[in-house]
Amino acid sequence: MMYQSNQYIPEAARLEDYLQAIRLRKWLVLALTLLGLLGAFLFATSRQPTYTAETTVLLRGSPSESRIPGQDAAPNLEREREILLSNEVAERVLGALSIDASPEDLRTNLEVEFRPDSDVLNVNYTSSAANSAALTANTFAQEYVSLREGQATAYLGSLAESLTTDIEELQTALADNSARLAELWDERGDVVAADGNPADLDAAIAVETSSASSLTNQLRNAEAELRSVEQKQNSRLPAAEILRGATAPASPDGIGLPILMTAGLLLGLIAGVVAAFLLERLDTTARDDEDVAAALGTSVIGAVPTLGLGSRVGTGSLIMLSSGGSARFAAAREAFRRLRSSVQFLNSSSGVSSIIVTSSAPAEGKSLTAANLAIALAQNGSRVVIVSADLRRPTLERMFAMEAARHGLSDYLAHAAELNAEKVPGIDNLWLIRSGTPPDNPGELLSSDRFEQMIKELERENVEYIVIDTPPVLSTADALSAARFVDGVIVVVDTERTETADLLQVKTDLERSGSKLLGAVMNRQRFERGGLFRRDRYAYHQATG
Repeated sequence: MMYQSNQYIPEAARLEDYLQAIRLRKWLVLALTLLGLLGAFLFATSRQPTYTAETTVLLRGSPSESRIPGQDAAPNLEREREILLSNEVAERVLGALSIDASPEDLRTNLEVEFRPDSDVLNVNYTSSAANSAALTANTFAQEYVSLREGQATAYLGSLAESLTTDIEELQTALADNSARLAELWDERGDVVAADGNPADLDAAIAVETSSASSLTNQLRNAEAELRSVEQKQNSRLPAAEILRGATAPASPDGIGLPILMTAGLLLGLIAGVVAAFLLERLDTTARDDEDVAAALGTSVIGAVPTLGLGSRVGTGSLIMLSSGGSARFAAAREAFRRLRSSVQFLNSSSGVSSIIVTSSAPAEGKSLTAANLAIALAQNGSRVVIVSADLRRPTLERMFAMEAARHGLSDYLAHAAELNAEKVPGIDNLWLIRSGTPPDNPGELLSSDRFEQMIKELERENVEYIVIDTPPVLSTADALSAARFVDGVIVVVDTERTETADLLQVKTDLERSGSKLLGAVMNRQRFERGGLFRRDRYAYHQATG
């Protein structure tokens, strides 16, 4: 993160910022993407597949629902839905399918839907088997249709039977009436023959005649209604019928495996990109040249790409002695050559010859940088002495495959031995001053006048460059103690480890000690802004490797 003034306004995230975050944390993005894919696969394979089959039932008016004889009332879909979901229909289905279960259990997987503006019921049944779902859905529809049709048929049959009974009773009553009229007419004839008054008989005949007329009308109406009912029985459409029977579903319910896998892949990828971007935004390490320049107040004079683990320890870390190799090795060699050019410019412009190479914390690449810089300078024909001044944890000896000497820098600084610069085998123009016997007071030795005397003595021997490897600045005071005797300090910055706050502290400490900061070297440099692909990235490796 770059440090600027309080007037700094955070820059909006750009596409290249997302690409940078993805590139730097590609393994996190890949891991979360694979995790999303795996989660979708496990979810898809662990769930119990279910199948839902649908049957469509058309309802028509039923005479049993009409208050007007001979007319069919429109079906009440809500009521019919409840009938279809009732235990009565479920028990009929259980009997038809010979299933040993309770009606409640069977109805659990049944769903009936309808649209208010239609006369159609959709019967859906869900089962763990596709054929079972289709069979049960069809059976529910069939049993409901059978029930509804049976109700309509039974109603019309009952009505016809009732009308037939009424007709028979009317016919009997009419026959009785006819018999009484015949008797009354006979009696009236006798009365008239005997010159009697038939008034009473005429009144009785009138009553019976009126009754006969009423019975005749009732009989006609009943016969007409019976004919209407019989016609209804013969011509009416079914009260319900199956429009579309259910077929076995070809695929289970829910989202299919390909879609789930695609969704899991996309969600994992999105989560990875978001996580990478958030981590990048929250990252307080010195990520690029701007961060380092803002924190240290100096420019970056070298940048070394990330190397493999085997190239960070022992003789494998001497990149300048390797030949061929991958493009990354070629880039690293070019990086140290550019660093050599920067140091040579400082030497010609400011007379810089003695240089401390240090870092803010351990394991940030200071010894690797010091060794390869010294080799690069020596390969250019300059007389170079590299000093193993990290007396607490000397590293250069292992890198140059030279065992720690019995007498070295610590012994010289303690007035226990003479200064001994040994020729590094296989490298012209390069000498090494080993760390020597591990001392109890390395800070005091490096801050002594004896250390300054060593620098001057080497310069009198026509040594053109003195490269000194010291402990990290924030770990001990050793580097600060020695820094006041040299021409300048180079700080190695690990883009994956070094915190910007630590660099600010390094700058403060070096300024307090009166040291001159020559520049910074970016170790394990991240890719530069401007995209994932740079045309000049490894353009000349074959020519310069």
